[in-house]
Amino acid sequence: MKFDASFYLDRVVDKRLRQYLQAFGAVSVEGPKWCGKTTTCLSQANTSVEISDPANNYAVRTLARLDPAQLFVGDPPILLDEWQVAPGIWDAVRHDVDESRARGKFMLCGSAGPQKKVLHSGAGRIARLKMRTMTLFESGVSSGDVSFQGLMNGDKASGIAANGTNLDGITDWICRGGWPATIHDSFEQAALTPRQYIDTVCNFSNEVDEEDEERINPDRMRALLAAIARSVASPVRKVTLIQDTDETYRPSKKDSVETSYKTLDRYYAVLRRLYLIEEQHAWSPALRSSVRLRRSPKIHLTDPSLAAAALGATPTSLKRDFKTLGLLFESLVNHDLDVYASSFGARVMHYIDNSDLECDEIVELPDGGWGAFEVKLSADKIDAAAASLNAVEAKMIAGGQEPPRCKCVIVGTFNRAYTRPDGVRVVPLATLRP
Repeated sequence: MKFDASFYLDRVVDKRLRQYLQAFGAVSVEGPKWCGKTTTCLSQANTSVEISDPANNYAVRTLARLDPAQLFVGDPPILLDEWQVAPGIWDAVRHDVDESRARGKFMLCGSAGPQKKVLHSGAGRIARLKMRTMTLFESGVSSGDVSFQGLMNGDKASGIAANGTNLDGITDWICRGGWPATIHDSFEQAALTPRQYIDTVCNFSNEVDEEDEERINPDRMRALLAAIARSVASPVRKVTLIQDTDETYRPSKKDSVETSYKTLDRYYAVLRRLYLIEEQHAWSPALRSSVRLRRSPKIHLTDPSLAAAALGATPTSLKRDFKTLGLLFESLVNHDLDVYASSFGARVMHYIDNSDLECDEIVELPDGGWGAFEVKLSADKIDAAAASLNAVEAKMIAGGQEPPRCKCVIVGTFNRAYTRPDGVRVVPLATLRP
């Protein structure tokens, strides 16, 4: 594998990867296929080993399974790509790091979790770094005028979006996705990637779960992906997914219920292993009052284009279905905020309580500080979103929570960032950067 710096597009995760290599003996970069993991790791590697290289009847893979330490030759950092096909590599790397006490020696890159459990978690030796598909900033769509970290530090909002703050631009972003290989392709070419991705997942999931006695049914997997896509950016219960995917489900029969839940868990586990599921967990504020919270996570696919592809959606059909478009836009916002937040150690969650007071995105900083964000596709919803943010702030303060560091409406069809008199920032998604 060779790295060509002239074609490399900088990624938000680059800085974090450098920091982890300085602090840990090894870094495991995890994420879905085609999101750019290998290229990003190659940009910082001095030696690379492709475990799945088919040369000489997969000689490297055979050696990796027999004696992984034989591959640890060369100048560090050493990239071990697709390590999960030989799970013993993980424990061999952990042992080598223990013995050598070296830092920044290995990068492990994989687009699926290992089929067999590793013997040791690697805690303290192997850092885990999540990678997603490209954000609007990374792909060159966002102007980058507004810093997300700056907003969380109390900065005012100011800036202009240069590209695509209309429905045509938004539906294009959603359906083509943030796949690095297609960033410069026409829409017609780029939109083929998420569709092909869905087909590949449905038809080749057994390669991920090949040791399972029961085979993955492609039609059922496709139905599950479509059910998840219909519920994207929303709290979802297992029973809802079962009702959408399992024609044999009979809630009145115990055996039927147990079988249906077991089957769903198995298929869901495959999607987890492929890094295709993102769960946006509920935020639990440190309140003195007894606020009853709803704790179900919201569900997302790792890139909004996969949800669109699973539904068979196109820009034209989305512009006729504003409810679905709004949910997919919220998923796009969550995707980008999650990438930006991870660059400075923050987490993105959501909030909803039993009085139906909710907030689309809660960003929690490492020191416990927090920010509240509402997502609106169009500018005519800004006033309502700001009122909701102010209501969340008032309730949190009344319950003993510190005020939010930031209140912000992320909007789609609007091109100018500004700060309202009530302190709420209004920021087009196409102006954000980390």
